Amino acid sequence: MDAATGKILYQKEPELRLPPASTTKVVTAILTLESGRSFKETLPVSKEATRVPASKLYLRPGQSVSIEELLYGILLASANDASMVLAEGIAGSVERFAELMTKKAHDIGATNSHFTNPHGLTAADHYSSAKDLALIFRYAMKNPTFREIVQTKFSSVSTTAVVRKKVVPRRISVRNHNRLLWNFDGALGGKTGYTHAAQKCFVGAVQRNGVTLIVSILGARDQWGDTKRLLEYGFDNYETLKTPTTPAGKAASNEQQVGVRGDRLSANIVPPQEKDQPKLTEGFILQVASFREKYRAESLSREINEKGFDTFVEQTLINRNETAYRVRVGPYPELLIAQETAQEILSKSGHRVMILPFQAPRQGQGDPS
Repeated sequence: MDAATGKILYQKEPELRLPPASTTKVVTAILTLESGRSFKETLPVSKEATRVPASKLYLRPGQSVSIEELLYGILLASANDASMVLAEGIAGSVERFAELMTKKAHDIGATNSHFTNPHGLTAADHYSSAKDLALIFRYAMKNPTFREIVQTKFSSVSTTAVVRKKVVPRRISVRNHNRLLWNFDGALGGKTGYTHAAQKCFVGAVQRNGVTLIVSILGARDQWGDTKRLLEYGFDNYETLKTPTTPAGKAASNEQQVGVRGDRLSANIVPPQEKDQPKLTEGFILQVASFREKYRAESLSREINEKGFDTFVEQTLINRNETAYRVRVGPYPELLIAQETAQEILSKSGHRVMILPFQAPRQGQGDPS
């Protein structure tokens, strides 16, 4: 998603309701930041809060923690017990806080979400969608305190407890779970999540050359690999993707697109076309996969071709010293035709393809990728 405009640059099953795991805590943080309570105000730790499963700060009943410290605990260390303390302290009960979470999400525009707890542990009727989480995170990043916290790599949470009528301080070191802060240029912050039911989840923002993109993934198997591929795709093709190649609303009416495959992607290519065909200048192209080995791309191309699809292999440089070979089908003049072909490829070959906007270079220009 383009953070500036809210325009979606790529989506796959964006409205599918899935357990969001600890990305839930973005909503918990929003409600806390907008509660009007002083960040220095301390909240008591209840027995119920300490009984929640990990991950957590292992708070103890009777301790007090400031709202500011609890926010660092939930957004860096994904502390479930800290989320419970905030919910109980801000709204009086977890149930009431969850109601406020759902209302806030709907007010933001994330109407396909429903929350029953402040931490994201698996529960009935606790769900969100990739699109909703992107909307929620885009909203959260407008808050300067939220931005500051999610960009912090290391911190510590201070707590106090009364022992034999004496106040005893305790500090807990916390480390941000967002790996992009260490190894992805321009990372602004994000929130991870994992449960057995949700698998790996992430929502976050990255900025390059004045462009801020938001990425949202639920149910990932390759959490960081998928995240980086989506972000690189968005930055590499931003100028093409930010301007629709079809009339407004036409592409938006088909929200489910077919899969992310391969490495860094290019939206501008010139595939082979029959001599008696009119040259297509814009539309949509299907990418089946991308390989670093030419023989693997040619082998897959033959396999897909045998299923009745006209494939071709495109060679392109992905950096100064590395070549990629992309197996592609098309182009097609309309999104609907591209989507129907993508579904047909999936049903006949089992390969989930990616639909990319296609625009032929102007005369005299080569492949810009």
